[in-house]
Amino acid sequence: MTLTREALTDVAAIAAAAPHTQVRLGTSHGAAVVIGEHPAGSMCIDGFRRLMAAWVDGCEPQVDSVDFVGGIYEAGMLTCGESRLFATRLSAQETAACLRERSDWPDEAHAVVREDLLLDVSVVQVTSDALDADALDAAARDAQAACVVEELCREVSAA
Repeated sequence: MTLTREALTDVAAIAAAAPHTQVRLGTSHGAAVVIGEHPAGSMCIDGFRRLMAAWVDGCEPQVDSVDFVGGIYEAGMLTCGESRLFATRLSAQETAACLRERSDWPDEAHAVVREDLLLDVSVVQVTSDALDADALDAAARDAQAACVVEELCREVSAA
């Protein structure tokens, strides 16, 4: 299945927020495009961000798969060691307010929000030294779901 422009924009923002990231994009033609610092790299992460920011409406990307080297990218979430990263269309301020409202947020989990002004998204990084992988996944997915709900509420109220 071909990824949408929005999904690739999220990938670019997450890649920029994750240190020393390399991403392989699998094309619908069977080729691989390597993004990041690598001898076989096609472009740097910042170049990928600029490409996604300048994307022309009406053009569809021909990317079928995303592979973060050293991490697992699934359902819009990058799992990389003890970090979970996802992108949201909310501003950093809106995202932080949304996450503060989570009454069931584990005290052991920490979220850092970075706004990517070029791509008009924010990236949330959820970490914890005390939670096991399953609990950290649950906290990050809960945060991601809360942001999606807030995005949808804002879309509906703006319509």
